[in-house]
Amino acid sequence: MANPLKRKLASGASCIGAWMVTSSADMAEILAYSGLDFLLIDHEHGQGSIETAIAQMRAMKGTDCTAVLRVPANDRVYIKRALDAGVGGIMVPAIGTASEARAAVASCRYPPHGQRGAFAGMRAMQFGALADYHASAWDDLLVVLQIESAAAVREVPAIGEVEGVDVLFIGPRDLSASIGRLNRFEDPAVRALTAEAERAITATGRILGSTASSGAAAGEMTGRGYRFLIAGSDATLLLQGTRSMLAAAGR
Repeated sequence: MANPLKRKLASGASCIGAWMVTSSADMAEILAYSGLDFLLIDHEHGQGSIETAIAQMRAMKGTDCTAVLRVPANDRVYIKRALDAGVGGIMVPAIGTASEARAAVASCRYPPHGQRGAFAGMRAMQFGALADYHASAWDDLLVVLQIESAAAVREVPAIGEVEGVDVLFIGPRDLSASIGRLNRFEDPAVRALTAEAERAITATGRILGSTASSGAAAGEMTGRGYRFLIAGSDATLLLQGTRSMLAAAGR
């Protein structure tokens, strides 16, 4: 298994990454050298394009940090372009039903198992140098589906049965918004819904993932069974580091 992140998760390890909300290759390079297991290149809310994602992946080369890309939507064409660019994983937002999950997985697999369009000269196969790419591409890909609403939580048992899903990822902000309590993460109703999602995902046997507000929170969540965690972003980690420096300087 060539994908370091998928290999670590398959061994039972817990992995921590960070969002890439900017399109900066320099930031990707710095974070990749920091010891993170993966960078989540965000094309749903982030600023990047396929071209800048490729630049970020090139900057990460030589490290054990894996690039995962969140596509803007459950879009077969965008997923195909991201895969052809050479990402190690795909995150698909706002999955609400088993049929949507099946569509996402199908977008990642070549026929007869899926609907991914085939080409022979893209970056993922070293522009044609990897002759066996089409036969092995699926084995090395991590598929992450986001659960982001109360309705989706109820569908988790069915979503979890879809073959090819590796990680079910709770999106806490949209989850809170789905019950009219946007950003009120300590609200009893939000906490109860999150706990329900945790239990449901754990019962499917899929890897449980979400965001963590800090390193300490990531450690606590790992103890509760989370194994795919995103703790901060290139932007927030830089902001927090600068504020900590200024506070230490008495500013």
